[in-house]
Amino acid sequence: MVFKKLFPKRSKNKIQTSARLKTTIHHLNIKTKEFDRKSKGARLRAMKALKMGNKDIARQMLIRWRGYQTKTTKYFNMVARIERHMDSLEEAKVIQDVSGALETSTGELQKIAATTNPAKAMELIDQAEEYISEIDEAGDLLAGDIEIDSGIDVEDELMKLETEMLMSDASGMPTVPEDLEGELDLGEDEEEAPIRSRDKIKDEINKLKKELDL
Repeated sequence: MVFKKLFPKRSKNKIQTSARLKTTIHHLNIKTKEFDRKSKGARLRAMKALKMGNKDIARQMLIRWRGYQTKTTKYFNMVARIERHMDSLEEAKVIQDVSGALETSTGELQKIAATTNPAKAMELIDQAEEYISEIDEAGDLLAGDIEIDSGIDVEDELMKLETEMLMSDASGMPTVPEDLEGELDLGEDEEEAPIRSRDKIKDEINKLKKELDL
């Protein structure tokens, strides 16, 4: 469809008009050459008649020569006028093609601009940000907090575990199995726990023993 608009077929009437103009120019060119030949012939006859002293014939030949010259000029001007019309028709065809192409491209640009104008672009950006925010919120809800969601309080167990670790550090006996040490390794970037003094550790152990009746 776009191709047809950009490059429409020439109508039959336009083709016939162009062919008729070219044919007319061809016929006029033949006539122009013919009258030019006759004009030169009449002038030569006039010169011969004048040499022979026959001024009447010379005068008649010059009259013919003038007539042939007039027709030659007239037909030549006709050819020039028709050629001008042909040039104008060709230019009009070009202008028509360009106008059609611009009209088609303008229509396409209008369709594209309807979806890519600044206001529409901002609307799309706002919508995208809103969707991203909703997705992030949904992800947070799905991930949740296991301790809160399960309703299990592990603070007491955590305190007992810390107590066992303190007692283990004081006695020098590991409480974590060797096969789990690698799994509990937090990497080199983790900060080391502050080193407590020996007296302070003993005080804490004694205090824990009293609390646990050990």
